[in-house]
Amino acid sequence: MRITDIKGIFKKNYLAGLDIGSSSVKLARFIEKRDGLHLVRVDLREIRYTADQPADEEKIVRALEDLFRGIDIGKTRIIAAINCPQTAVKKINTPYIPKAELNEGIRLEAKNYFPFSVEESLLDFEILRDFTEKGARKYEVLVAVCPVETVDKYLSLLIRAGIKPASFVSSAYALQKLAQAVGRKGKEGKTVCFVDIGRFNTELIILKGESLMFSRRIPVAGSDFTRAMTGALVSDRGRLQLSWEEAEKIKREVGIPAGSESGIIDGKVSPAQILSLLRASLEQLSGEIERCFDYYGGEAGGSKVDSLVLFGGGSCLRGLAKFLSEALGLEVTLGDSLSGFKAERDAAGQISGISRRLDLALGAALNAAKGINLLPPEIKEKTKRVFKRGVIEGTVTAIIFASLLTFIGMRIQLNIFRKRIAVAELELSSLQPQLDRIKAESLAEKVLAGEPYWEDIFKELSNRISANIQLTNFALRNKVLTIKGTVESKDGQQVLADFMLTLEKGLFSNVKLVESKGLSGRLGIEFELSCWVDYEK
Repeated sequence: MRITDIKGIFKKNYLAGLDIGSSSVKLARFIEKRDGLHLVRVDLREIRYTADQPADEEKIVRALEDLFRGIDIGKTRIIAAINCPQTAVKKINTPYIPKAELNEGIRLEAKNYFPFSVEESLLDFEILRDFTEKGARKYEVLVAVCPVETVDKYLSLLIRAGIKPASFVSSAYALQKLAQAVGRKGKEGKTVCFVDIGRFNTELIILKGESLMFSRRIPVAGSDFTRAMTGALVSDRGRLQLSWEEAEKIKREVGIPAGSESGIIDGKVSPAQILSLLRASLEQLSGEIERCFDYYGGEAGGSKVDSLVLFGGGSCLRGLAKFLSEALGLEVTLGDSLSGFKAERDAAGQISGISRRLDLALGAALNAAKGINLLPPEIKEKTKRVFKRGVIEGTVTAIIFASLLTFIGMRIQLNIFRKRIAVAELELSSLQPQLDRIKAESLAEKVLAGEPYWEDIFKELSNRISANIQLTNFALRNKVLTIKGTVESKDGQQVLADFMLTLEKGLFSNVKLVESKGLSGRLGIEFELSCWVDYEK
């Protein structure tokens, strides 16, 4: 078993993105396979609410419990998208300083990046690139902030529902991850705006290529359309006013009426009246988007946005894409959150009707491997310790499993010998000492696998090994590691020399070549190395 195979055992089997919205909670659960992520479940639970007030916490907890019913949370790495007016992401350039000092440096300068104080906020960042500008080395960094109060609220909800999150990301960051993965199909080389319209908030980001250029929260959302439709109307039939429930029903079923539509909706209101009630909110939304475009153009030297893609529950408002296209003078389309994802058979039947509402849950799941995490530092550290313990257990399991396969293979060989060789009993007795030795060596490997340092050794080797080197044997005695393997290359000696130099840069020191010789019948060499394992590095 190669080290690269053992690494796959370290990961949890499933990834889940979770979006805790104002009127629903959404889940996208994936399983990791060799060819990438496969969607195994998508689900949504509506949260009942009244008028334009947020749902109470008890309803949210019950919805989360119902959403995760039947899911083994212990085998699932859960990443939640969180949202509030002071949760934001911004791309900035910083001087080149040690990464350990970067967090504090960004926090000290945050007043120049965000229009609010971040003293009571959690902050995390992702280094996008290392570049040189006018002779000075710099970092391009994506920075996210979220109030501690918001993080504590989300943590409380999840813990009450029996859910332990591995990571928190902002809704804008989740939208960016989804847009980079699936939202730019057919729009390569273009500048595209992505808008997620929720119940109380609308997130807007602008991507040029794969790079985030602009991010902003717009103060117009789905509840504003409903509220606008509850305004008083005076007509030849007298004064009337829709209730919140009536307005929600018409918004979902009718949307934005076309100017040519006629008749009476639900026996109360005409399409023209609905359009007049909605127009102010619709024009406010298009005006806010246009202001974002103008600001981006000014910052980017006159660059223009080529198209706009709508996501979120608010994007389901019939006629919205057409209205915005005419108001903004550019192509506006409805996004397909699931475009490009591989879906298992059971998940395929769950998608209908909710795909555009899953964007933040899907985007959150795409941040599982690395990137920004707005969990408090003490919880992130605890998560790392739990993961490390799982890695050690996975290593032991992998070696025991490999030993078991070896033993099974030997038993098969013995049965073949019995069938083909008449003197099986004699041969078996001659092979017995060798079998005993192999069992003893296997037992010794199991014992050594329990040492806490093997995890670090395997990880270090997997990070430094090149594709044409295969390791075949390890032995550790008194912190001296012996490594055997092969190099399949016509430049075998040079590849081996580079590998030895690379090892010196990590956990290993005093790397020496014990032996090397050519491979029989093909290009390459066999080799044996010895080195000192420096656990303190």
